[in-house]
Amino acid sequence: MQTPKHFAILRPAQNPQPLFTVYAYSLEQARALVAAKVPGETIVVGPVSLDGASQ
Repeated sequence: MQTPKHFAILRPAQNPQPLFTVYAYSLEQARALVAAKVPGETIVVGPVSLDGASQ
């Protein structure tokens, strides 16, 4: 059984700030979840390591 991973949601900018985190089984699933939550916005979805820093 898989465990969900953390994906940090960032708004693209010169110094991107995290908006929120989603938990999903794959990057594709995380992108679909974010697209449903934040329509019409450009967003960046990336994995987050267990210590909280992006990989």
